[in-house]
Amino acid sequence: MTPMEFSEIRKSFGMGRKEFGDLLGYTGHGRNIWITIKRYETGERDIPPMVERVVLLLSWFKSDFGYLPDLGRGERAPLELPAEFVE
Repeated sequence: MTPMEFSEIRKSFGMGRKEFGDLLGYTGHGRNIWITIKRYETGERDIPPMVERVVLLLSWFKSDFGYLPDLGRGERAPLELPAEFVE
């Protein structure tokens, strides 16, 4: 996966960098998550293979079902984004 593809998928989800990092399971301070995702998108840091696979699986899930899963709920339910992220 190229940095451009990574960025395009995040944008297709309608998410900011921090929200996307949260979805991928990153923890810690919001600024650190934002910077990590930025580094993947600019090619400053290689995208780890496991992160690439999770992004692809989420992309395929969304194309099949029309929504992202809410992984934080622990059940199969649509992810509800805050109103400011909904197009």
